[in-house]
Amino acid sequence: MHLSLKDLREAGALDDLKSIKRGIEKESLRIDSQGSISKKKHPDELGSALTNAFITTDFSEALLELVTPTFTDVDNCLSFLTDLHSFVHKSIDKELLWPLSMPGSIDAYEDVGIGEYGTSNSGMMKSVYRRGLAHRYGSKMQAIAGIHYNFSFPDNFFLKIADFKGLKDEEIKDIKSEIYLGMARNFKRFEWLYFLLFGASPAFSETFTEKNLSSFEKSAKGSYFKEQATSLRMGDLGYISETQDDLNISINSIQEYIQDLKTALTKTHAEYENIGEFSDEQRIQLNTSVIQIENEYYSTIRPKRICPSGERPINILNSQGIEYLELRCVDLDPFNPIGIDRSQIDFLDAFLLFCFTKESPPLDKKEASLLKENHKKIVNEGRNPNLKIYAQRGEASVSELANELLEEMNQISEESGTFVFEEKNNRWSESLKTQKEKIEDLNLTPSGKVIERLTSDNVSHEELGMEIAEKNLAFFENYNNSREEEFKREASLSKEQQKKMESQKSPPFEEYLAEFLNKVS
Repeated sequence: MHLSLKDLREAGALDDLKSIKRGIEKESLRIDSQGSISKKKHPDELGSALTNAFITTDFSEALLELVTPTFTDVDNCLSFLTDLHSFVHKSIDKELLWPLSMPGSIDAYEDVGIGEYGTSNSGMMKSVYRRGLAHRYGSKMQAIAGIHYNFSFPDNFFLKIADFKGLKDEEIKDIKSEIYLGMARNFKRFEWLYFLLFGASPAFSETFTEKNLSSFEKSAKGSYFKEQATSLRMGDLGYISETQDDLNISINSIQEYIQDLKTALTKTHAEYENIGEFSDEQRIQLNTSVIQIENEYYSTIRPKRICPSGERPINILNSQGIEYLELRCVDLDPFNPIGIDRSQIDFLDAFLLFCFTKESPPLDKKEASLLKENHKKIVNEGRNPNLKIYAQRGEASVSELANELLEEMNQISEESGTFVFEEKNNRWSESLKTQKEKIEDLNLTPSGKVIERLTSDNVSHEELGMEIAEKNLAFFENYNNSREEEFKREASLSKEQQKKMESQKSPPFEEYLAEFLNKVS
């Protein structure tokens, strides 16, 4: 379903863009005073990593994940995330938060301690899943941090569209899924622009990988980098898996997406069969499928729905449709104490609205292959002024295409922003102006700034991270946290909740796991 800005205006839906909902999940590694990954357990002051609604862990005990509720106001969302950071800084006992997406010094794989979630079946399943990730991709890769940005339109927006199109209310589930998948396809087409403007991981520590590094430059201080890279985190060193690369999970329809995802969840993979499910009588992966569970599917954007505990996301998506889009491609901005700022969120919102209003035909294999090439070029050499990538009219200059897209986005933002910001400054247009300045001078991008610090200032990846981490600590020491008591209550309640879960009678873990895995319908 394609709807132009004119259609939205006639439907009366532009006014509902004021109520766009967004939430943030932000990962950060805990590090010690020397910059090495923390070997301490998840701090007790932060509550239970299994049940705390705001503070959990991702892969490892040291990889914190800070989760905001959903907000319709961007500043309130950022304020909540800032308060969370303040609370964490006061609770981690002389440790720091690493500010870069690519980790600092990790001497051995064993240094990345796998997350622990207690003795309940759901807690044990989280740990086993992470053991599987370690065996499949390596623990160091799982120490990479990023941000997930969750975006959705309000229900009223879809009701007005249904009314405008003469559709029945019961068809809204299908309208939502169709619209969100159309946006996801366009996001895949144009995500290269996001990496160019906001990629912030062009370098990494020499301890990070044992892969052949002949294609990288090495600084005098020992760090590796690519002079014109934007987001190595989203390339071969990070969340690109050859196994998953061959999946080709379709986002052309909800039925195709679910069917392809089901295949990945149920089809065994020879390499993972060789690893086995057990080692020394300990379960080391949930299964030998291409992906163990839905969360293992690494894509820059995923259609999502809030899933009740114990249920399978694939089944909930099938029965209830898509609820929101999850962007998984956001590097931490090392030059902001919470890793993201207002201008970046304004860009993402404007970008997603652009993806909504632009026609989005199905993605065929040929286009998908060309988009993968675009992705590879941009993450590895996006700031090369002579770089050309695929566009619908053929190969074209990155800067030329970027300016065209930003101009198109600006036209949409100018008109829709009148409804969103009313008499206030149009924050979408202001952000787009900043992005045009980056295209004129790519050294203004986060990746450009990181390379500038490493080369001109002659600092290593570790030294840069430590310098910023200490600066951030000083910032939060003087920060007035208005939600501290709320976070303390949640930490305390989460520990009680975990104890309650562990005291309840439950089936043996293997029985619980078999039942869960068999729920894929």
